[in-house]
Parts: sequence; C-alpha cells; structure tokens
Amino acid sequence: MLVIAAINDSLKHQYRVLDGRAMYRIVWSDDQLEKRMGTYCDYYGSILIREEHKCLREIKKYWYLTTPCWVLEKLVFLPHEREMYDLIKELVEARNGTYETVYTFINKKGEHLPVVHEIVEVILHTLHNPTQKMSQSDFEAMEKLEEKAEMDLFEAELMENERSPLFVWENSAFVSTNQLAFEKKLKLKEEYVEKTPAITLA
Repeated sequence: MLVIAAINDSLKHQYRVLDGRAMYRIVWSDDQLEKRMGTYCDYYGSILIREEHKCLREIKKYWYLTTPCWVLEKLVFLPHEREMYDLIKELVEARNGTYETVYTFINKKGEHLPVVHEIVEVILHTLHNPTQKMSQSDFEAMEKLEEKAEMDLFEAELMENERSPLFVWENSAFVSTNQLAFEKKLKLKEEYVEKTPAITLA
C-alpha cells in the first residue's frame, strides 16, 4: 500500500538507530512472525500427535488479535542480559532489540482503521512529549481526522464498484460528475429539431 510505504519511509528518515534500522514502523499484524521458545502440543485437526514438548518455533507475533490490522511498532532495546535472562531465553532474537506494539489501528467494534499520517504524528508527539497533555480540542481534532480517513476509505470503495454512466442517473444515490456530464451529452444528441418544410411559390 502506497500510503503505508510513504509513512514508513518518513518514519525511517526521521527516527532511526545507529545501525540504520527504523525506530518506528507500521506493519500488518497477520504478516509478523517471531521465534519463541515455548511448550507446544502438536495436533492434526482434533487429533493429538505429540504431547507437550519444549522447543523453538516461529509463530505469529499477533496471534491474539482476532481481526488483522495495521500496527505501529517501536524498536525497544532490552536491559543487560543478566537482568532479562528469562525473557531473552524465550525471545531468542531480542538481544539486538525487538519491535513492540505502540498502537493498533483497530476500533472498539474490532474493525481495522485506515492509517493516517497526521494520526501517527500525534501518537509519536505524545510519546516524545509525555509532560505535554493533550487538550480536549486535540482529541476532537484527532477524532475528526480518523472519521475523515474512514469516510475517504468508504468513498474510495464505493467508487471502485460504481456503475456505468449508461445506467446511473440523478435519481440514483451515488452520481459522479462524469456521469452527469455524460447524461447531458446524451440529452443534447437526443434532442430532435423539426426541419422547416420547403417553401412553395404560388
């Protein structure tokens, strides 16, 4: 998606660590995997193949999210290994930092929300300036941006499935300016002007 790619490019340009990795990134939850040491049971359908056994497996990172959505993540560096021994033992690739959730673009109904650059900037500004509390007007402005993004997404989906101008006119619920212009041209073509009969001289 072009919007996500543009936001991720902007985030990498503004916030990155010494080795060049982006400090923040937006990812699709269903695509993220992580290697985790744990105790697993193997099933084939409802049939148990192998009882509990401890091993290292690559599993879905956001297995707990029932609805896939966009996730804003932050690169987090763990303290010294001796202080976080148990966690590093479980998350084997976390020694050099791990991306953790900052914000999930999902509403209370479990529907995924569109990602808006301004919303991402507000979230990061709040993270970097924790002492500056957001006012009610800030929250209202953020809500309006989210609503506008949802409306834009809804309208874009409607336009994709829009009927041909040959079948949709002004009595329809959704009429584009192109359809109205097309109708006007057709009406001009359909107008018939009766020719004046030949004049006969007596």
